[in-house]
Amino acid sequence: MWEDVEFSIFHPWESQPRQGGFSLDVGAAKEILRDLLEYQDRLLSMKRKVTALCAMKPPSKDPSTTAMHVAMVGDGSGKLGAFSYGGGHIDLQLRYVKELADRIQKALAAINQNEQGQTKSIQNVDPGAHSSGKIG
Repeated sequence: MWEDVEFSIFHPWESQPRQGGFSLDVGAAKEILRDLLEYQDRLLSMKRKVTALCAMKPPSKDPSTTAMHVAMVGDGSGKLGAFSYGGGHIDLQLRYVKELADRIQKALAAINQNEQGQTKSIQNVDPGAHSSGKIG
């Protein structure tokens, strides 16, 4: 879904965002990630409900009840019903949210790794510097 979009977490010291995409500051990225993970949980809950709905059996075998059941659930032989189509849309949303969350997590991990590397560099120059905020 995101093959042609580049994005990065914006560092305050960078003057320009990445070309051909968009940038986020770290705080916004963490907030978006939290919201995405909460939304993913809600989607997973909906997916479980759709699975239960699609497993329903018709309450009776009369033609009108059976027709309504097939329209809502499907016929079990390849003809999909409304709940099945809804489940497909939930699956698409889950893939979208998961990929976006994974990319944000990857970018945040890269920033964290970069900051740890910078902290080690500072500590190599000044072994007494224990926090990333202490220089010299």
